[in-house]
Amino acid sequence: MDVVKTMRYKFVRYCVNKAYAEVDLKDLPAEVLNAFDDVVNQIRDLEKYFTSIEAIAKVLRGEVLEKLNALRERSPALAEEFLKRVVEHCMELEEVADSPLRDVFQELLRRFNEAKK
Repeated sequence: MDVVKTMRYKFVRYCVNKAYAEVDLKDLPAEVLNAFDDVVNQIRDLEKYFTSIEAIAKVLRGEVLEKLNALRERSPALAEEFLKRVVEHCMELEEVADSPLRDVFQELLRRFNEAKK
């Protein structure tokens, strides 16, 4: 399977959902939990725009980063942990690890971390 098809079918089902399941949501205020759920659902909806490597890169660098930065305003640790896990799970996909998207995911982490400074 090529990387675009992999991302189109596994980004939400594997990367996002697995990261969501692993994040510790205990003891979070309802306001933060609701904001987190909203951001995750918005990120899930972006998968439909994954039509090419360039389109995926644009979505990751733009909308995904923007939504995670908004979540960071409510809970920096939660936003960082979620992003790290999403990237980790996407990088586990063989098609992603051997594609230009690997660099895009690394850039996403770097830009997210630079924005918090």
